[in-house]
Amino acid sequence: MGQLYATASLRHLAQRRRLGWLAQQLPQPHADGAGLLRRLAASGAGLPLETLGVANAQALLLQHWATDSAPSATRAALPFAFVEAINLELSYSCNLACSHCLQEPLRPKGASTWLDVSTVRPLLEQAQALQLLRRGLNLTGGEVIATGSPVLELLALAQQLNIPTRMNTNAWWGLQQQIRVGDHCFADDAALVGALQQRGLGRLALSLDDRYQQYPQLLESVIRVGTLCQLAGQAIEFVATDAEPTLLKRVQLQLPAALITPMEQVDIGAAQPVQQRPMRRGNVARLAALSHCATAGFYRPRYLHVTPDGGVRSCLYAPGGGWLGNLHHQSLIEILNAAAANPVVQLFDSGELEAFVAEHLTPWRHLYRALDHGCTAAALIARLAEQLSRQQQSAAKPLYPEELEQLHRRLAREMGLEAVMQA
Repeated sequence: MGQLYATASLRHLAQRRRLGWLAQQLPQPHADGAGLLRRLAASGAGLPLETLGVANAQALLLQHWATDSAPSATRAALPFAFVEAINLELSYSCNLACSHCLQEPLRPKGASTWLDVSTVRPLLEQAQALQLLRRGLNLTGGEVIATGSPVLELLALAQQLNIPTRMNTNAWWGLQQQIRVGDHCFADDAALVGALQQRGLGRLALSLDDRYQQYPQLLESVIRVGTLCQLAGQAIEFVATDAEPTLLKRVQLQLPAALITPMEQVDIGAAQPVQQRPMRRGNVARLAALSHCATAGFYRPRYLHVTPDGGVRSCLYAPGGGWLGNLHHQSLIEILNAAAANPVVQLFDSGELEAFVAEHLTPWRHLYRALDHGCTAAALIARLAEQLSRQQQSAAKPLYPEELEQLHRRLAREMGLEAVMQA
């Protein structure tokens, strides 16, 4: 018989001291199952298939904990070693159109599309096994309190799996009655807060930013929801993005129990600078190095983000991106196994961003406006690397100049980075 080799996911389990758990899942009990799995994870030469028993070997192969293909001479790093939470973007649909929104160019024009429960369930089960949810699960949009939203089912699922949860909402439903969420209808806002608590919501996240200049009436709804949560003992958090001091002070006085989390505005999507300038030569890679994660989040992330269509990425500021893989076509374990060889991960890990930008972005810089934030630059490089790799693999040949121009125009439009054409 052949050899059995460890995949990155098995080595990840070994690092997290979880091989005993996996040994218990095998169909054929073995007196030293955990020990044999430890040997397999540590050995580059692999183990004979019969060592663990044929049924166990087949189970490991089927679930992608092991492979029958010999690995390369150098053992790949484990990019997910530091992941501690997952952020689910359930939809990009929203009932507001905030002037700072990262997702604005991605808003669907017609019916809302939602990340479905059948996709999320195996994701959470595998992420829990891999210990990628130590800080928990975040549920966001778009806006998650809406007809068709699976948010209540997902909160119940996370509660069933004992996963801590956080949920973002714009709180439009404060002071409202007959509120529909998915297939559920609640008499009023207090009943909805009760339903969130019943499903084990850890923290409800609200926003403090310039949206209340656009939607002055919304602030009363937000204060109402915060007050209901405070009375019910439901933890709340305000994400303050360049919030005005008077607004911040009002919330702190009325809702003293609320956690305030400051956040910077990043010039992606609708959050464009008032004075737009053309992109300059040579500064994008250097700007990316000034991002919050100093680009390490692309090859050693702390968080994974899932798009409504199942795409998986490692940067909050790249909505729509799915460079790590897609849950509609791969399991999370398969995505982990392939992560070290991923072109975006390899690019950022190589430290060769300047050469990549010079070859693949600079010749098309006239299509983009200047970038102001390091996270914008890093997200643009990642999205560009993702799309170049995907399109080149699909075409099985180098792209023609006109194809590259179309790619850059589409990317600039999706990220809200289009250059303003001079009259």
